[in-house]
Amino acid sequence: MRKVSKILLILTVMLILTVIVSGCADSKDINEKRIFTAVALDKKNNEIYLYAEIANIEEANKGEGVSKKYIYVKGHGTTIPKARENLDRKLDKKPYGSAIRTIILTENFAKEDLVEYLYRNRADELYRKKVVTVITKEDPEKLFKISNEKHISIGFSIEEMLKTLEEAGESFSRTTSQLIENLSKRYSGFLLPCIGLQDNENSLIGYSVINNTTVDGFIPAEGSKGMIFIKTDKPKFDYIVPYKDNKFTIEVSLKKRKIKPYYANGKINFGMKFDFDSKLMYGDKKVPYNFDNAANAEVTKILTDQLKNEITDAVEQAQKKFKCDYFQFNDEFRIKFPVEFEKMNWQNEFSKASFNIDVKVKLSGTWMMDYENK
Repeated sequence: MRKVSKILLILTVMLILTVIVSGCADSKDINEKRIFTAVALDKKNNEIYLYAEIANIEEANKGEGVSKKYIYVKGHGTTIPKARENLDRKLDKKPYGSAIRTIILTENFAKEDLVEYLYRNRADELYRKKVVTVITKEDPEKLFKISNEKHISIGFSIEEMLKTLEEAGESFSRTTSQLIENLSKRYSGFLLPCIGLQDNENSLIGYSVINNTTVDGFIPAEGSKGMIFIKTDKPKFDYIVPYKDNKFTIEVSLKKRKIKPYYANGKINFGMKFDFDSKLMYGDKKVPYNFDNAANAEVTKILTDQLKNEITDAVEQAQKKFKCDYFQFNDEFRIKFPVEFEKMNWQNEFSKASFNIDVKVKLSGTWMMDYENK
């Protein structure tokens, strides 16, 4: 309880400072507003449902006895503006949107209304433009109720979860401003983190494929390592490599990635080079492991083949299954061949492009030779 109260106190101070620094006309006392910390949108039977999570500042100021640190309100209507008007009529104070941490869109909503909502967000001066945006397959009301019962903010919890995964090199996040930038390009394909419930906890369950303006597929988190290695800056994962009668756990991190496009005789080719650093952490058997230079070479080859296969599968999945360049290879090609790119239908050309993938792995471990049988 004290931790949540502290978060609310920090949030309040931060918002007051934001209002003071901005000097905007809408600078009424923050206590006279309803502070939104998350927004979710769903679509059912041609009706749009808008959910807003609100920091319950007034109740939090009363002390430890408060039952709810965050509450939520629901509005609905046949259009986004009508849903917002319906929600506003249920508020006792003016809404404050600059504190929103996460925007949650259901697949049903995003399939038809993603572009309209992002442009609406851009036009609304009260909304932050760098809000983490995610997709969900869940009923938003269920997500809000579970967080509400646990006295936590769904907006803050999703934002912090994705931030933690990104810092660990295991995922990425996307903000509204990045999505609008993607949509402004001639060709738009990208990925959005997909949030679900696992054991009644918010969890990253995978990634939704956005092809131009609609949700067009789903990539489970469990099979996304190859995609992460192509997509993110500092990915890092643990791998288990079986060798003889042992299973070695190896930490793998991407040291360098280079993607270079080529174009000749009407054919597109990409050269992709990946340099990995890896560290043997431990095995599942009692030492000594007898891990000599020959064993190092064999385990390195097994790991190299596995990484190359994952990256190759990730590219082929984008090309063949989804027919969507959510890796933004088009940016690399457009910069190198701008004239040729303008004459192309990139969606068609991407599916026919060839990829030469080169993977190099350096396996180390300062303790490995200590366990070699002398």
